[in-house]
Amino acid sequence: MPEGERYTATIVIPCFNYGRFVRAAVASALGQERAEVRIIIVDDGSTDGSSPAACDQAAAAAPDRVRVIHQNNAGLPAARNRGAAEEFGKGSEFVAFLDADDWLEPWFVKDLGDAIRAEEAAGRGREVSHAYGQQRMGELGNGDVWRVPDWDPVLLMITNLHPPTALIRRSALEASGGFDESMRDGYEDWDFWLRLAERGFRGVRVRRPVYVWRRHSRETMIAGAVRHHEEIYRTIVANHGALFDAHADELIARMNLMLRRHDMNWLDESGEPIHLIGLKRQRARYEAMRAVRAHHALHRVLDRMPAPLSAGARGVVSVLKRLSSG
Repeated sequence: MPEGERYTATIVIPCFNYGRFVRAAVASALGQERAEVRIIIVDDGSTDGSSPAACDQAAAAAPDRVRVIHQNNAGLPAARNRGAAEEFGKGSEFVAFLDADDWLEPWFVKDLGDAIRAEEAAGRGREVSHAYGQQRMGELGNGDVWRVPDWDPVLLMITNLHPPTALIRRSALEASGGFDESMRDGYEDWDFWLRLAERGFRGVRVRRPVYVWRRHSRETMIAGAVRHHEEIYRTIVANHGALFDAHADELIARMNLMLRRHDMNWLDESGEPIHLIGLKRQRARYEAMRAVRAHHALHRVLDRMPAPLSAGARGVVSVLKRLSSG
């Protein structure tokens, strides 16, 4: 892997009524280290009266590197496909999809590109479709990190392995056909990773947070998808029937072993594992503690601060914690 290689990437940012966040998302994409980045904002029929103009204003900061598409509302997967298909970004080796209310760490493209190049240097590059990293959860997420697992196609049939914000080879994206545009209710990224898996591709993990999911509301798209999990999961299984059939025995065994490993096999009459019920009760008591509520409130304030101020404030908080514990 050439030291200091600069990567070419197109960052697609779908936006539906999130104009108040899109400028920060664009700035994070423009600030990528060792990368030549082009950005395509897809205003997916926003109806709030301000987001279309906000998208245009975000692009005006770097008109040679940012383009805006305004379209009638077609849903998130269609907006991603539309942005990836634009001629403006076709010259890039990689594509990434960033939700308008999230932002990238400066090393997103660099770290994930380096991970793909390392696989190429080891002679395993042809099967790699994308690289992904950990997700840090901002604001209401209290800075928690999702330490995503290694790529595992059987585990992927049980649960989604990582967020949609990954660095994807354009050639793999095009070979898969992109996102299923009928999946407007969620899990469209999970379905897309399975599209890659059934074509023999795999992802590569980086053990570092590479982007931030801005959890600014209790009601999120993923929360809505979880409420309709059974219906959407059945759609995913139907979409990839041959893949699920080919691994049925291993899939059933893995699911059962996961229940045993995590001591979740004994069920209450409600259908929930009894240990999970106990954990939920403990969590509720913990969250109700005054000190815990104050801690969460403090970190919500820190998450809203500009990065340089936030880093300094977090340092002061860490010192105070050490002094109080000593």
